[in-house]
Amino acid sequence: MTIENLSWSWLAGSAVLGILLVLVLFLTRKPRYRRAAVMTENEREFYGRLLAACPDCQIWPQVPILALVRPDAKEGSRAFWMAFKRISNTRVDWVVVRDMEVLAVVELDDRSHDARKDAQRDRILKSCGYRVVRFNSSRRPDPRQIHEAIFTD
Repeated sequence: MTIENLSWSWLAGSAVLGILLVLVLFLTRKPRYRRAAVMTENEREFYGRLLAACPDCQIWPQVPILALVRPDAKEGSRAFWMAFKRISNTRVDWVVVRDMEVLAVVELDDRSHDARKDAQRDRILKSCGYRVVRFNSSRRPDPRQIHEAIFTD
């Protein structure tokens, strides 16, 4: 064995050990989290108007859609899981509730909303009998206009 071969094998072994060490550190690293706001500043401002428009109601923000609807298929079936996957990570902006009865689902549309996804979610909610009311964030309706949109059929 020559010195050159020993150095080369020593370098290769060190590199493999280094890679293994990095992999172990990466795979055993615990996930970290940070605090997040429930609503954006724009949503908080609208929330104040929504409260003024519906003083005798509860307004629940950021409700998972799975709290409102369930796939209409045999639980555990392929059809169930396909429908479940379609809605599992979605939320609605607000749910307006009176006497534990959902009166309306309220959405505030801004740049972050995808019209195609919103239309699909609206179809699902409406198929279950929910009233979906959408407001454009740039129009800033006053409490009277919000009240009329929610309570007028």
